[in-house]
Amino acid sequence: MYLRIIDETINYPYSIPQLRAAFPNVSLPAELTDASLIEWNMYVVTPTPIPNDYTKNIIEGTPVLTNGVYYQNWIQTNASQSEIDYRLENQWFIIRDTRNQLLSECDWTQLFDISSETKAIWAQYRQSLRDITSQTNPFSITWPVKP
Repeated sequence: MYLRIIDETINYPYSIPQLRAAFPNVSLPAELTDASLIEWNMYVVTPTPIPNDYTKNIIEGTPVLTNGVYYQNWIQTNASQSEIDYRLENQWFIIRDTRNQLLSECDWTQLFDISSETKAIWAQYRQSLRDITSQTNPFSITWPVKP
């Protein structure tokens, strides 16, 4: 990820193909180093993890210069209650879908030709899967461990 400063304005995101297109009559080297890009006012942007908060709307902002390094910047604003409800509903759908897949993968454990001890262990696991939706936060699920 790069940015380029043109007339004191940060252009982000910016790419090497964009730089080549901006200077079609200049023979730029095939391999441009970070140091050589600085000559063209082009700088590497260091990625930062996107915040993971379903109660916020998160968009990428203009990178921030800190101690001589440009860092990716995330702007967070409070989500409306309807946005939060929508995200929760969608996440519960994903959780139920995953749970159902895990249940179907172990249906074989409830067949007649399995020992009662093995069947009981798997039945407990399967009940824990069914109880997943009793947890309060679908973004922080504690999944049972497969026997």
